[in-house]
Amino acid sequence: LQENILAWQNLLLRKFKVRETNTSIIKTNWSDHSDEITRIRDLVFIQEQNVSKAIEMDGKDAECIHFLISRKNDYIGTARLKLSGKIERVSILGSYRRKGLGSQLMKFIIKTSKKLKLNNLYLHSQMESIEFYEQLGFIKKGDVFIEAGINHIFMELYDE
Repeated sequence: LQENILAWQNLLLRKFKVRETNTSIIKTNWSDHSDEITRIRDLVFIQEQNVSKAIEMDGKDAECIHFLISRKNDYIGTARLKLSGKIERVSILGSYRRKGLGSQLMKFIIKTSKKLKLNNLYLHSQMESIEFYEQLGFIKKGDVFIEAGINHIFMELYDE
């Protein structure tokens, strides 16, 4: 009986995640926050996922709109948005994943893009992130392809 109660409690905790508090998201640019953005992307993509620095730091950051998510005055996630509508470099530090922060960041990006009249949002999702993006309204299009040595698929935001 005790095992069943614990199993149900764990299920409920996963199903109804408590949102992190003291979280803020800002829209920014490369010149104001390049150090913070670089630190997060270095940890997530270069160190954790073994993406080469030459691919990750592609020289296109100055052309993009950037987003930073912070919790308790510590930057913990970032993403960038090209003026073409492509969302890239979505990254949350490992210890902050699966807490709803990535969804908050993406919803902020989507809302911002609508204000900027950037329609047709799309991205290249890593395979393990497909469900995450589907829950935000993105749909898969096309076949799997390799980018930076990692399997990806094209996804587009379905906007009614």
